[in-house]
Amino acid sequence: MPRTERVTPFGPDTVVWKINGHMFAAYTETGAGLSVRTTNLTRALAVIRQSRPASAPYLTGGGWVLLPWETAPEELRLRLIESYNLVRRDWPRDVGAAEE
Repeated sequence: MPRTERVTPFGPDTVVWKINGHMFAAYTETGAGLSVRTTNLTRALAVIRQSRPASAPYLTGGGWVLLPWETAPEELRLRLIESYNLVRRDWPRDVGAAEE
């Protein structure tokens, strides 16, 4: 995904993916799955009801879901792209930033 950044701000076992300096996905080496952002708490609950995701235990503030590693690859990809696009839309690049 364009302009993404992989960082480990909480130590080497926690991987965070960002766009424009804002997190859109995270996981831990020993965790139960991939955490992604949704538009809001209502959307997160709808995603949880549709399949096997759960509330992301360490990401409060609404809208985060934990997709278990057993989730179908197609759904993981869909939710990851949705999260990326959401964060990209909500926090666009600074107006003065150089184009890549």
